[in-house]
Amino acid sequence: MEKPLLIHRLQEYHQWRHHIAAAVQEMARFSLSLELLPSGTLLRMESLAQEILDDQLKISFYGEFARGKSELINALFFHDYGARLLPSGPGQTTMCPVEIRATSGQAAHMELLPIRSRSLRGSVEQLKRSRELWTVLPLDSDTAQAAAMAQLTETLCVGLSEARRWGLCPPLDGAKPEQSQCPSCGDGKVRIPRWRYALLRLDHSVLQAGLVILDTPGLNALGSEGDLGLELARDADAVIFVLGADTGVTQSDLEIWEQALGRSPLLNQLVVLNKIDTLWDELKPEAEIDAMVEQQRQVVAQRLNLRPDQIVAVSAQKGLVGRIRKDETLLHRSGLEGLERAIAEVLLPGKRKAIEENTGRLLRRVLVDQQVLLDEQIQNLRTEMESMRRLQAQTGEQLPRLLERQRKLLESFARDRSSFLRKQQEFLELSRTWLLESLAMDGLDGLIEEARAELLAAWTTVGIYDRFTRFFAETIAQFDQALERANRLSAMMLEAYQGLEQQYLLPRLDTVPYALLPRRAELLSLADSYERFGKRLEIAAKPQGVVVRKAFLSLAAQIRRFVEATRRDLTSWVDEALELMNRQLVLYAEQS
Repeated sequence: MEKPLLIHRLQEYHQWRHHIAAAVQEMARFSLSLELLPSGTLLRMESLAQEILDDQLKISFYGEFARGKSELINALFFHDYGARLLPSGPGQTTMCPVEIRATSGQAAHMELLPIRSRSLRGSVEQLKRSRELWTVLPLDSDTAQAAAMAQLTETLCVGLSEARRWGLCPPLDGAKPEQSQCPSCGDGKVRIPRWRYALLRLDHSVLQAGLVILDTPGLNALGSEGDLGLELARDADAVIFVLGADTGVTQSDLEIWEQALGRSPLLNQLVVLNKIDTLWDELKPEAEIDAMVEQQRQVVAQRLNLRPDQIVAVSAQKGLVGRIRKDETLLHRSGLEGLERAIAEVLLPGKRKAIEENTGRLLRRVLVDQQVLLDEQIQNLRTEMESMRRLQAQTGEQLPRLLERQRKLLESFARDRSSFLRKQQEFLELSRTWLLESLAMDGLDGLIEEARAELLAAWTTVGIYDRFTRFFAETIAQFDQALERANRLSAMMLEAYQGLEQQYLLPRLDTVPYALLPRRAELLSLADSYERFGKRLEIAAKPQGVVVRKAFLSLAAQIRRFVEATRRDLTSWVDEALELMNRQLVLYAEQS
């Protein structure tokens, strides 16, 4: 069999990223050799190149319990093992989220975070830095691998009160408090997952190419940490939502889609109708079965408000068997190749476009800066040539007067430059204090703590929704104040430079804080993705205190990272603008 299309495209994408990063690095080296850019801009180019090299494509598989998500991952990416990697089948349901990524030079292993870590403050991403919390299992033999994979299906029997302290096992709708969504395993006890999170590190070509796979348990799995599953889906570059071909879109499927997955404009999405083999019937013509599958596909597209090409019907189990046994007929009938094609043509281009836009924004700015410097150098050469021609025409009596005028001009320039440098120190001080004051981390932490406390006191969906909305309104207001101050500082810097520009014929510069505009759009998109977070919590586990706190801590971590990055962008922008102005002054002094 030929290499699957998806694997081929992922490796192509990996090579493309390296090509783009190399091009950015080469442009930075070229600009450095010709002294065409400020050092701050060169540093940003190097940082961008490294970000592109380190970039990963995160695909999250999401859906209700027993939809075949793990089997789909086995069939798409790990069929070359000749057997199932992730447990799949009756009695082998994955009970916790599984993140699969490359080994980074280490031996293959699995890291497991105990369910009791839900009592700790901090998101899973933050807890990844606390290595002592994790259980590490080697995967150095078939036996060790089988034992490790079996851990993904493990459960614990604990007291109901203990489970609820961890934000699990909420009461059934309209039921007595002692009646839980988790199955009973004894008097006053319930069954919950043993592990909260699993990190599987493998030495596999598709993972080394930058793919990260997230396998999430269904919301209706026993004790499921639904808020964590939704968070994983929201952080992914692409989401594959798995439905059952025999059931289509159930009411719970529709609620998850409308109130969680389908609401983020940043996600590239595909919907998989899995287990189409349940519709196969040897007593019916194949064309009739295909028509049934196509009708189901069209109905799903209509209900989820998606394009038909975003709905793919497959049988993951038959596709895996076809791959392993090299049975082309079974593989073709399973529809797996169609899903691989959809991922390659729908999900990958979206990721490429994001990198292209980010790179394009910086490089366009770089080209503008280079053009300004080149235009200035050309103008200076022309001025010098004209001065030389005039000097040739001057008599000996006129030359001393011209030299005296040039001396006075240079003395005036030196005074004006010293004055500008004093103002520059004021601008730098303003950028570190007044400008960043609106995005002060202490102030943000205060907003976060206040919102967290009020969320814990809000026991209704409306209350939770209102508090999330207000938190974003406060955060956006702070950002807008920072943007307004950035524009004012930009005008102050430009005014200080324009006096020199007009008197000494320096090149015109632009100090508009371009880097902040995409960040505002990013913040608004993040706010939109949380617009109906209250209902998501209601679906996942009801608005219990621990669940709300964990969900909000995850959001708070995202906002903190966003604000920290924005603060870095602001200081870099001021440094680069002033460095570019200083460069013009240095060049003028050298050429005068």
